[in-house]
Amino acid sequence: MSSKRRKSFPPVKPPDMFLLSYGALATLLLAFFIILNTFTEEKNKKLMESFQKAYNENVATLGMGGLFSGNSIEESKRIHDLKYISDEDTDNVPAKTGDKEIDKMEDEADYIPAAVVIYFEENDATLSLEGMNSLNNLVDLVIDRPVLLTIEGHTRTDFQSSKKYDSSWKLSVLRAKTVAEYLHEQGNISHKRLITVGHGNNSSFVKSPGGDRYNDRVSIVINRLR
Repeated sequence: MSSKRRKSFPPVKPPDMFLLSYGALATLLLAFFIILNTFTEEKNKKLMESFQKAYNENVATLGMGGLFSGNSIEESKRIHDLKYISDEDTDNVPAKTGDKEIDKMEDEADYIPAAVVIYFEENDATLSLEGMNSLNNLVDLVIDRPVLLTIEGHTRTDFQSSKKYDSSWKLSVLRAKTVAEYLHEQGNISHKRLITVGHGNNSSFVKSPGGDRYNDRVSIVINRLR
């Protein structure tokens, strides 16, 4: 009687560690998305509101008194009540009382935080005398304070290209750089505290065609450093 041959099986290999790692990663990702989905819309809304509030408190205000969307009525009123300086009201500085402590308190309340708006002629990046006066006042306010200045250049919506400025973005950047260089050279403000941004004609403040000239501007955002 012939003996039956036993079937031979290939040797058992240890499990592939890459597959184990990949499986573990997939499990972790699945768990993450399950946890993420447990947040209700209300919780997500509160989270975003908390983040926005923290960010808004760090930003003094925007050029021309602009506000972030989603501000509460109280927050909006608080920011609107802040004093900002433009090159049209540099003469409206309140007289000093002579009492240093009172004057200091009034200065802090009226002018910090603040935003500056500088207007330019069409297709031009030259600072006017009024613009220089506004920047000089700004230097007096922030020179010894821990703030960062974001300088935002803009142009009118109906921008017409020229040989000198073939795009609204290029002109808006040059306007922002002109203001930054003035603050650095005349106000001795470090370049590390100056951020320049060009928006071209994509962020108009005045929508009506008759007021388009007011969009030829630079607005300066004052941010507190924490």
